[in-house]
Order: sequence, then C-alpha cells, then structure tokens
Amino acid sequence: MALLRGTKRKKPTRPSMRIRASELKDPTWEGASELSGEEMHRKLSGATDYYYRHYKAAILHGYAYDWMLENGYSKYDVKCAKASTGSSISSTLGYYCRMLTMGCPDVHEAHNRYWESLAGTMGTPKPHTEFINKNIKAAIEDGKVHVEKAEALAKQLAKNKENNRKPTIQELLHRAAYQMTDGIECWLEDWIDNGYTPKTVKDFNPVSILRQAGVKQAHSRIIRNLYIDNVNEFVELLTKVSKEDKDDWRLQLEEGYSHMTPVQHKACLEVYRKIVDACDILAAESKANRKPRKVRIRSPEAIVKKLKFKQTDTEYGLASILPADIIYSRILVVFNTKNRKIGLYYARNVDPMGLKREGSGLNVKGTTIKGFDEGKSLQRTVRKPAEFLPQIKKATRAKTEKLFQSLKTTETKLNGRVNGEIILIAAFNK
Repeated sequence: MALLRGTKRKKPTRPSMRIRASELKDPTWEGASELSGEEMHRKLSGATDYYYRHYKAAILHGYAYDWMLENGYSKYDVKCAKASTGSSISSTLGYYCRMLTMGCPDVHEAHNRYWESLAGTMGTPKPHTEFINKNIKAAIEDGKVHVEKAEALAKQLAKNKENNRKPTIQELLHRAAYQMTDGIECWLEDWIDNGYTPKTVKDFNPVSILRQAGVKQAHSRIIRNLYIDNVNEFVELLTKVSKEDKDDWRLQLEEGYSHMTPVQHKACLEVYRKIVDACDILAAESKANRKPRKVRIRSPEAIVKKLKFKQTDTEYGLASILPADIIYSRILVVFNTKNRKIGLYYARNVDPMGLKREGSGLNVKGTTIKGFDEGKSLQRTVRKPAEFLPQIKKATRAKTEKLFQSLKTTETKLNGRVNGEIILIAAFNK
C-alpha cells in the first residue's frame, strides 16, 4: 500500500541499550590472571565500553577519590584533587581505579605480549597505577593552590568576624566598672607615693567617689571583687601566728609586705575595707531605690482559659455561667452531674465593699479553684435533683444558702478541683 503524500515514514525503534542504575553490575575479574592475552584484551575493552556507556563522569570521579583513600593518600590530598580545575581526574582514570578495586590485575604479562604482537602498536603497556598516580599527583598540585587560597580566605573572614564581634552585656558592664574605679586608683597611687600615711586614711571617702562615678548595684559587685582579696591578705597578715604554724603562703605573704611597717599594714586594711564597705553601701542603696517591677494584671478571661467544666447538661436542664465570673466572687455554686453533689465555695478573703478587686474573692489557677475557705466550703448529695435544681439555678445568694442547708445528706469538704462533669451554676459577689 502506497503512503499518502505528506506523511513521513516512522523510523523503526531500537531497543535501548541503557541499563537501570539498580541493575548495574561491575565487570568481574575472577581468574583474569589465567586468561590469554587476547581474552584479557577483549575483557579490558569490554570493561572500558561498559563504564563509558552506563556510568556518569561524576560517579567515575568518585571511584578515583575512593581509590586514593584506600591507597595511601590523605583526605587533604583528596580535597586538593577535587579542587583541581584541570582534567587530571578524568573518567578514564576513574574507571581504571574502579577496575583495580574490583580485582583487575595491574600488570598482565600475556596481554602485554599480545599487545606487542598487534600491527600498529608501539611499546609495552605500562601498569595502570603508573598512569593513575601520575594524573593524581598533577591534580593534587593544581588543586592545592585553590585549597590554600580558600583556607586563607576562610581564616581572614573568621578573623574579621571575631574583630567585629559585639561585646556582651557582661563585658560592657565589666568595662564600665573598671573605668569607675579611676578615682579610687588615683587616690591609692598618691597615698602609696606619700608612704602609706595613716593620718590621711580618715579623709578617704570611697562612697563619694563611687557615687559620683555613677556606680550601681551591678557595678558595685564587680568593684567589690577587685578589692576583697586585698582585705583578706591584710587580715591574714595582721593575724598573729606562731613560727611553728607558719606555712609557705604565710612566709611569702610576710616577705611580700616586709617593706611596710605594722602600722602601715593596718592603714592598708582600713583603706581596702572602706572600699569594700562602700560597694556594699551603694549596692544596698541601689536595691532600696530600685523601682518595683510592674506586675502584669491578667484579665479574668485569661485566668480561666484553661479551666475545664461542663457547658450544658440536658439531663438536669443546667447551663454553666461564664467562668470569668468566678474571679473575685464571694460564693461559687457548682454541681457535679456524675455523683449529683452540689457544692458552695466560700472565698477566704472578701472585699467588704463587694467590689471585684485583685487579692480578694475566689480565683482560678489552671483547673483548680483558689482562695476558698477549706473549712466552710462544703458539698452535699442531692437526692431529688428534679425538684431541687430548678429552685437553685434561679435563686439569690441567701436563697441558695438556705436551699443548701435544707439538704439532709452528709456533707464533705470541697477540694477545689473542677472537671468536665461539673456545672458552674452561679457566682455571687455580695
């Protein structure tokens, strides 16, 4: 049948020669040393064609890096080889490394003789490792320059980052505290130059010096630590110790201050104690003058948001009030639908004006009622809920208490727990 004009003949499709990655299997080299020269030549050619046809260059390069680690090269050498911009690490080198890893002989004498017998060939084939090592060495030398440049740049960036690091709050606090001691240090230098004169100690007023410098509680703690060791040294130095009880530290201490008289020792102790006491005074003043932190006032809705209770109950015809009404109330009426117990929570602290004020009335924490009088807050079982509950759900405070007292069942104390079986019947503020 003739083809219509304008139509093209479809080319016959050929089966794909590509093998799936999961089905790839490296050529095996078992018994390769016993093959003839021609057989070995065909096997090498077939392996070369197999790797070229089915493996990507990146995978073959990876085989080269794996071979390097297995044959005496360091990780740094591999890093340099990867950084090489030349063509030393080629696909050919990669599959040679792979073949050696899989057991291919590095030298095959029969293959060498066969190669020399072929027309047009020159020389004797060299070992694969000679070609591999030569190219790897070239790749390492080429990539080493780039690695060194990258490492130098990384060090410079890290150094710049360290230099540009912002000081922490504690570091800034210590710097400020050290600067605030300039007045004290100047006085100490003049006093030492004048020979530790004891008479001038009474005129030394570190409280005034530090107060003028703006020392606060945090600064005073740091400054105190700077001078407390001096106080301890002179206290120990002025403590009398027998010659038999003197240890090496005591002997070193006496030798260090041997250029001073005992009167000067006492003067130094008084000076450093004045500094430490001044720090304690300023810390106490800062603490006393500190404004109290403003307490965040939470809304009643936020306080009761985690409270678990029963919204409605169709069996008894009850519905709960808004849980926010519990906050600061004087009395809370609850009914447990599971065990038919009705309870009255009485607030421990009651506002006499009947206003909703913080700190008075009932409160809630999580799923628990707080601030109730444990001795007065009681519950009783309702034997006839169909008659009792319709009366109490619309009753006033006085009527509610009267109805509760009319129950003749045994009373038990309430524990403050509220769960999904409890109806919040009413809350009274007055």
